[in-house]
Amino acid sequence: MRPRIVNLDVDALPWKPLGPAGLYSRELSRDPETGARTALQRLAPQDGYTPPTTAHYHHTYEEIIGISGCFSFDSRTWVLPTTYVFHPPQTVHGFKSAIREESTFLSRVGRDLDFNFVEKPEHDDLYSVADTPPAREKQVRTADTNSAAMEEGVFLGHASKICKLSVDPESGEGSALVELPAGWTCAAEHLPFYLEIFVMKGELAVDGEPPVDGRPYFFYPPETPLSRLEAKSTCLVYVNFGGDMGL
Repeated sequence: MRPRIVNLDVDALPWKPLGPAGLYSRELSRDPETGARTALQRLAPQDGYTPPTTAHYHHTYEEIIGISGCFSFDSRTWVLPTTYVFHPPQTVHGFKSAIREESTFLSRVGRDLDFNFVEKPEHDDLYSVADTPPAREKQVRTADTNSAAMEEGVFLGHASKICKLSVDPESGEGSALVELPAGWTCAAEHLPFYLEIFVMKGELAVDGEPPVDGRPYFFYPPETPLSRLEAKSTCLVYVNFGGDMGL
């Protein structure tokens, strides 16, 4: 299981090259047993980054939310800030990848990432090569779609606006965008499943301390105490949860 991480200042972390020119990463958390990890990735064309030219799939899920810039897996739908993509395991994608400008995105995977190239894909829309369909379906949700889907709800005990992005109907594991109004506070003490939070916009105070200057990140393993959180301004957070939160 990943360790408990509270108020990690993501913007203060160094960018580490991943191998291909112009591809960098800030690893936020990792499970040493499974290889599951969350990282902020950066694509920098000015440093030589070029998108993959061949479609491929992974044997684990790949979950992405756009943070800055503009890039695409198919040259039709462009990943902008708050665009969300979920590729279940063995989902073929990357048919015509392209990038328009330097881009960053938050990336989550369920194990160490492998690449299986498909030289002649069946077509240029997402499709699965798995023997059985995944319980958690593929998703490509544009920024406009997510903004329009925000609804009044409750997050960690207090009122907020919520856009559910992707949820496993069997386990309840899933992801959401949550808008916390200024003054929102966390009412829960702990959860029976993991909770992961990345602050995309706004100021979130932790345990009475001033908010960090950058974008904070949190990971709470199951049954570990949550922090005392307070939104000092309207906050947009990307959350991932390991069970049914009743959203």
